Amino acid sequence: MSQSAPQSEPSEVPRNAYPMVRISSEFFLRSVDLLTQLQGDKLISGLVFMAVWHNHMHDPDGGTVGVRELARRLNLPYETVRRHAAGLVRAGQCTATREGISVVPAALKSRSTVDWMRKTYLNTERMLVDLTRARLAKYEAPPGLPERQGKLTREQMVIAIASTRQLLAGIRMLGDLWNGDLLRGLVFSAIWTANVKHVINTATAAHQAVLPDDQRRPVSILAISNSLRLPYETVRRHAVALEKAGICQRVGQQGVIVPASEHRKLASGTVQAHGMLTNLLADLRRAGLKA
Repeated sequence: MSQSAPQSEPSEVPRNAYPMVRISSEFFLRSVDLLTQLQGDKLISGLVFMAVWHNHMHDPDGGTVGVRELARRLNLPYETVRRHAAGLVRAGQCTATREGISVVPAALKSRSTVDWMRKTYLNTERMLVDLTRARLAKYEAPPGLPERQGKLTREQMVIAIASTRQLLAGIRMLGDLWNGDLLRGLVFSAIWTANVKHVINTATAAHQAVLPDDQRRPVSILAISNSLRLPYETVRRHAVALEKAGICQRVGQQGVIVPASEHRKLASGTVQAHGMLTNLLADLRRAGLKA
């Protein structure tokens, strides 16, 4: 698998792209973590379940999707998706037919699935609040406090489904940008997001350009391993490859950073992520929410 990073640079980065992606990247990684937790720390199983669940949300009467189509939507190898889909069937969360797989009704209504949906909604709302604080969105929360148990409200379901659709698009985009190596892309994303996480609730979050290196805090490989719930050796291997490619730099014993110079080279990913985020906001507005 190629270890090269995406190098295509767009002619122009839209206004607000860097601050919006800076804030939304943490939402993306938290969303991945929620899926991983849902499936007992199995990242790929979580992604496959999400794709099948999302398919059901758009086709409640059918909801069956083929494994090859799942592989295409997730930009993952067919055999990898087939293996994890079979695991979901064995676990009783999905059922398989000749047409493909679907989520069983009991799994749709299970406490763990409903809890994941609620956390997905809360995670998305947290991002919307952060964007609004930075004057990059105009989100107004629905009246009343968010319910912590029981059935989700219509507005909560709208937000959960819309954010899941954009998460699927983000996973597919990450695979494209990193030549099919999703884990390499996730490790890279987790490193640069951790480097700038400390500015999210400050005025610097709205800074229009790539943050300079003196505002980037190094992060350890162990911290990235813990945040992604991936084996330390797996993360270390990808981080070393990123260092060899010049995409990451080690800062003494403190950890690694993605320097500003390399971040600018990957502006094509910023443009695509910004487009997906604006699509999410548009979806919420079409559904009658203020975003």
